[in-house]
Amino acid sequence: MLEKRKKNLKYILVFLSIFSYFLLFYFKDYSIAGAQVDFKSFYFNNIQFFKEDFYNSIVNYGLLGDANYPLDYIFHAFLNPFSFDKDLYLLSTLFIGFFVFIIFAISLEKINFSKIDSYSIGSLILLLPWFSGRAYWGTSAVLGIFFLTISFYFFIKIKNSHNDAKTIDLILLCIFSSAALYTRNSFVFFPIFIIFFLFLNQFNFKKIFLVLINYFILAIPGLLLIFIWGGFYDSKNMDIYEMHNFRNILKNFPIILNYIFFYLWPIFLLEEKRFNLKKFLIKHQFSFLISIITLLILSLLGHMNYLSDMVYGGGVILEFGSYIGDKLNLIFLITSSIGFSFLYYFLKQNFKNNIILFLPIFLIF
Repeated sequence: MLEKRKKNLKYILVFLSIFSYFLLFYFKDYSIAGAQVDFKSFYFNNIQFFKEDFYNSIVNYGLLGDANYPLDYIFHAFLNPFSFDKDLYLLSTLFIGFFVFIIFAISLEKINFSKIDSYSIGSLILLLPWFSGRAYWGTSAVLGIFFLTISFYFFIKIKNSHNDAKTIDLILLCIFSSAALYTRNSFVFFPIFIIFFLFLNQFNFKKIFLVLINYFILAIPGLLLIFIWGGFYDSKNMDIYEMHNFRNILKNFPIILNYIFFYLWPIFLLEEKRFNLKKFLIKHQFSFLISIITLLILSLLGHMNYLSDMVYGGGVILEFGSYIGDKLNLIFLITSSIGFSFLYYFLKQNFKNNIILFLPIFLIF
């Protein structure tokens, strides 16, 4: 009886997630994500610039005010038939966001989640303000996540098949993970993860060589951009936001831990039986205590003061703490420590595979 009730609640969650996702599109002016400002100030206009003058849009890309690579503009300018009109364009990206949910749910099924569990977990992405806001306003993140989710689907297929993986799946994995990178630079972590995963899990030489050759070919457009711009970015026309500098890896560490908490806690609650939540809380209290004590000491010494000054990239929990006057950022530090426990859990489950996933994330984001 209890299992049936839980199953019904999951059906309700999927329905409410889909319903609210489409309903709130009509109230997108109130979305909290910064995508609205980007869309109105430069994003849609940049798509039109690419249509009108592709060459100069590439050569002087920095003048367009976007730090990401230009595949999203190219895609929408030449492959999205609705990009001539703002309203139709936003409808098209709304459905791109919806397909992210569908593909993610199908991918979860291939990891041996039940169908209802796959769709209930997958539907959570529709409730995330960070995601829905960008889907509503059609900025690069939603297309990048779309490509990344397709990459994840092919990765799971290849992981399950191991050396029996089909050649076409390997090629499509390379294509879509490269497309994700060319849309959002930070998604470079996934191709890095794929290469290390193949080596560490002893895929045969032909499979690894095929992936490396494909990535080499797909890197040519990026190398051309570096040649044209004289660097990884068109820095002569644009300044890059300081927090993306490699010197700030340590500063970003608690922020990424907070993201891990924010995006994973609903999954832990939904899959209480799979993760054995009660046992998890008891088993990982030590890792939580180590993390919270370390962060509190750093905070008292003044090394966490930069969190209160952040304008971009701190996440919803940091913004919420600022809104309610949490000057010591205690809510943020506590949830980051829970995020550290989640990280410790995954590393302990499968250190070899999970370290090559998380390490690039911490180094790049």
